[in-house]
Order: sequence, then C-alpha cells, then structure tokens
Amino acid sequence: VTAKITRGMLILSRRLTSSQEYAADNKTNKDKTLVIEHPIRSGWKLVDTQKPFEATPAVYRFKGVAPANKVTTLVVKEELVRDETTMMVSANLGELLAYTRTGEIPKDVRDAIGKAIQLKQAVLDLDRQIAERNGQIASITNEQNRIRENMKTVAPTTQYYERLLAKLNEQESSIERLQKERDDLVARRDAQQRELDQYLGGLTVG
Repeated sequence: VTAKITRGMLILSRRLTSSQEYAADNKTNKDKTLVIEHPIRSGWKLVDTQKPFEATPAVYRFKGVAPANKVTTLVVKEELVRDETTMMVSANLGELLAYTRTGEIPKDVRDAIGKAIQLKQAVLDLDRQIAERNGQIASITNEQNRIRENMKTVAPTTQYYERLLAKLNEQESSIERLQKERDDLVARRDAQQRELDQYLGGLTVG
C-alpha cells in the first residue's frame, strides 16, 4: 500500500484481501428469510459488503431473502492492513532494490532507499576486495611454507637454494604490498560503513 522510513527502519504497510462467497439454493416454491453467519477475525474489516444486521463477538449476521426456486449468493469481502518493519542496515540488497521499483511506495521513500543501496553496495564492494587480498596473502603464505620445506632438503651453497631464497624474498615483498592494500581497503570500508550508519541513523522519510 505504502511505506515510510523512520530512523533507518523501513515500515511497509501491506493490504491483505479476502473474499468468501455463500450460496443458498431454495428449491421450494416459497421465498425464505435467510441468515448467514460469517466469522469475525481480529484486525479484518468488511469492505464492499452489505452491512450485517447484527454482530456478536464471534460472527457477523447477514439477513436477506432467498427467492423461491433460485440460488442466492452473498459475497463477504474483508481487508487487513498491517505494518512490516525492516532494518535497512541489515536488509538484503535485492529486497531493497525491489522496493525502489514498487510504484505504491512514495518517490521520496524510493529515492532514499536507492541512496542506501548505493552506500551498502560500496561497503560490500570493499569487503569483497579485502577478502581477495586476504585470499592472495593466504595463498602466498602457503607457497612460502612449501618453499621453506624444500629448502630444508637443499644445500645452502647450491643455485637452486639461492633461487628458492630469492623467491621467498619476492613473496615477502608481495605480502607486504598486499597487506598495505588490505589495510587501506579496511580503512575505506570502515569509513564507508560509518557513512552508511550515519545516513540511516538519521533517515526519516514519509
């Protein structure tokens, strides 16, 4: 139905509808008075339905005439409007993206969701880059362990030992570079996360 944002909390109002048809087949030659009882459900309200002549805590009672030799129908329509809340800071990006395409949601709310998506995507991109650097560091470290094991079996005076040692030094430089890149990315990610938290923490729209 609609949506609003309160301090980073997306509050969606959804309308559920229900329709129940009752049919009475009067096979006699006389009109008959008909009373139909329909259960009352908490929160549900009658819409586009004739007014009941009576209501108890448990049922609505509708009165009508069932004409002779005819089938009489009564349609009872109800609706329930309920709110659902979503913490935008932890919400799935796909879910948020779907809300930006929902025409029933006001444009200013959809625009605010769109900005939150951009900020969240930036955090996720940086997380992915951090994970890539950590993976590369782990891979090189494993390779270094293998090289060190090989060096234990090789005489230090051989060219092969020298090549292994040079490879280790080269890998150490690579690890230092990757660690610096990772640390820079972590700092950027943390700053981006703070920007997202500050944006959502003060975000109230609709």
